[in-house]
Amino acid sequence: MKTLHGGIARTAGVAAAALAAVAAIVVAARPDLNGDVRYALGCLETAGRGGVSIWDIFVSRPLAYKLLMAALDKGRVLLVGESSANTTNLVLRIETYVVVVAVIAVLFLGVRRVAGRPAAAGIAGATGLALIVAPPWHFLEPDWVAALAAALAVGAACAPRRRWLGALLAGPAAMLVVAVKTSTFPIALIALLVIAVLDRRRAAWTTLSTVVCVALWYLLTKHFQPWEWTWLSDLANLVHIEPQGIHVADLRKLRFAVGDAAVLSPILVLAPAAAAALVRRETGRRRWAGVAVAVVAGGLSLAPAYGQGEFFNYHFATTVVLAAAVCGAAFALCPGIRLPLAAATVLVTGASLVLLRQPASWRLAHSGAVVWAYEIAAALLAVAAWFLAGRTRLSLPWPAGVVVLCFALLPPVLPGYPYAFSSYNYTIGVGRSKDAALADLGRRLGPDTPVLYLTYGSLNHAMGNPTTCRYPSPLWLQRGALLPRMRTRPSYADNLRCLTADRNARYLIVHSGWFSITRSAPDVRALLDERFDCSPAARIPAPPPLIVCPARE
Repeated sequence: MKTLHGGIARTAGVAAAALAAVAAIVVAARPDLNGDVRYALGCLETAGRGGVSIWDIFVSRPLAYKLLMAALDKGRVLLVGESSANTTNLVLRIETYVVVVAVIAVLFLGVRRVAGRPAAAGIAGATGLALIVAPPWHFLEPDWVAALAAALAVGAACAPRRRWLGALLAGPAAMLVVAVKTSTFPIALIALLVIAVLDRRRAAWTTLSTVVCVALWYLLTKHFQPWEWTWLSDLANLVHIEPQGIHVADLRKLRFAVGDAAVLSPILVLAPAAAAALVRRETGRRRWAGVAVAVVAGGLSLAPAYGQGEFFNYHFATTVVLAAAVCGAAFALCPGIRLPLAAATVLVTGASLVLLRQPASWRLAHSGAVVWAYEIAAALLAVAAWFLAGRTRLSLPWPAGVVVLCFALLPPVLPGYPYAFSSYNYTIGVGRSKDAALADLGRRLGPDTPVLYLTYGSLNHAMGNPTTCRYPSPLWLQRGALLPRMRTRPSYADNLRCLTADRNARYLIVHSGWFSITRSAPDVRALLDERFDCSPAARIPAPPPLIVCPARE
């Protein structure tokens, strides 16, 4: 009878875990893709329709990321053709989910080979949930893609029986971590560190393979795609006039940004406690080695945010995924910590759900106190976990960990909740597409009518009209209007050629509030006035924030 009751309880637990995971994924799939992702899609789509090769399109993202986004978008077109914004969003998400599931399967097989089934289930399951139920501002950003590639590198390195084969498979994956965004190279180091924890020999072989792959990638792109490196240099100059160093002021900004991210993603508060429980299982030198690994991995996960110096919430995408993986491992390997960790997760997540619903003005005014409270809570929970690990007798079945993790991942994806607690984009809420008016404008102008965009790329994605300019979203002209020093950069001069070489455009599309014609250089104003009539009488009716000017006859 006990066996029967035990089987029923296990079945019910598994069903509850599966239901929680499905519910969380459904909620996460509803919001529109964030503006940065739609920016990349819009640039690739509209310049591609204008005949510009993907190798020549500027998207403010490296080539590897452009190729990934183009592949997903081509797959979407093959599946549903040109469709509504909401359908496009859903199909792109489903395509990405399929990729995530495949990567997580490789991660599970790899971790199972070297660490056993419980560790594999906990780590791979939590990593997959964190990647799929990701904050909307994280999902499909290059930083998020870097986390996905890092997970693939760990799995590929450990899955084959032969170490050399694992290294050959993992090296290109680790290279992708760097190729999708050079500032995410510390994430590749995390992958190598995790592999070393699991199997040092595999880590050595994979490191060699990664170095070779990164060197080949650098040499090939430098030779065949030199503009990629020119753009990278100019993009770095946008943020940092001088190379980024170690500054107290920036470290303070990083501390605040981490705390702000923790309010949105409570899993960050629980990760130190989970790491403490895992390290506490070890003895002697292995325990201190575990402490070192936890500190180094955590620091490396924050390095991209510090290096970029803007401290946007999505720069912590890998930190959230890593935190989830650590919590998953703790639930799988430390039964005694499950109940206190679950209780803490419910309390912290409940607090986040309440705080994130407060008005934007309140969140901004109280951000300092809230951030400190979350960071202190993380430290106290880590200390408590260190002393509780192995001393508590009460426990929870492992499916409870899945339910709790799903609950902790919900705050950022709920409708109406903000993109950030109090940092950049804290006034933007999670929602569905509102681009129908822009799509209608594209149809009114003629879907095949070429235009010249002075817009942020997400508006290009909504309109869909082709452009023959390789800078479909003219970042350099836009920043040149605001930062005169950018007018001396090679990218600015190349972008300027669109105003003279692109003679097919029948309309000028200006994104007011993003592009300032009045503050642009005199030659830019003269060229635009020569080619387009932007007088109030001539303008084509358009929804804000767009101004549409016809070409002069």
